[in-house]
Amino acid sequence: MKLVIVQARMGSTRLPGKVLQTIGERTILGHLLHRLSPSTKVDQFIVATTENTEDDAIEKWCSTNNVACFRGSDWDVLERFWGAANSCNEAPDTIVRICCDNPLHSYKVLDFVVAEFEAAGTDYFSNSNQEPDYLEDGFDVEVFTYNALKEAREKARLMSEREHVCPYIKKHFTCAWKKADPNYMFKLSVDTPADLNIVARIFEELKAHEDFSIEEVTALLKSKPEILELNKESKINSGFKKSLDEDRIVK
Repeated sequence: MKLVIVQARMGSTRLPGKVLQTIGERTILGHLLHRLSPSTKVDQFIVATTENTEDDAIEKWCSTNNVACFRGSDWDVLERFWGAANSCNEAPDTIVRICCDNPLHSYKVLDFVVAEFEAAGTDYFSNSNQEPDYLEDGFDVEVFTYNALKEAREKARLMSEREHVCPYIKKHFTCAWKKADPNYMFKLSVDTPADLNIVARIFEELKAHEDFSIEEVTALLKSKPEILELNKESKINSGFKKSLDEDRIVK
């Protein structure tokens, strides 16, 4: 069974409550799940949020929209993923990690990465999260085996490995990467109000084709580079880089 775990929380410091911010008629979380739902390569979606009171709103949203939800540790996201993976009726053999701040995401990218994971035969596969050659921010997919998650949960000791789920796996298991669109080079995950503005503009520009692809986003931003001015100060993976700067042993 292939399980998609969507990582979500309300407690963003740069854009509080961002996952339930609205773009048009849907929340960021709603856009993400709506755009991923046509996938033919995965079996189940579950939202993994925290036990913090502020995240009651995410659990309520999931309940209202018939989406599975698991609540676990705030800071130890690796432990939260382990709990989410084991909360399902059927144990998954494959885990897909997607962060909720990617409302432009596409099921076509999700299915591409899962297919590449299957073909590669590695323990981990991604289209992104490996600088400098593999970055598709806003369309990130990380796929890994249940056994890799199990070992990481048992052995990861650094704060950066617990907060960001995959660093231990990338250090100790076989990995491979391939971008879905070689021409993509943008920062489109939503971390700040400026990021929200650029994503809203892209939705507006591409509204005639609701099921737009990563290639269509690339073509739009190359034809209208002025859109990129809306979040030109935003940096990719700034949260992870901060974790590395402040890293320490926690387990």
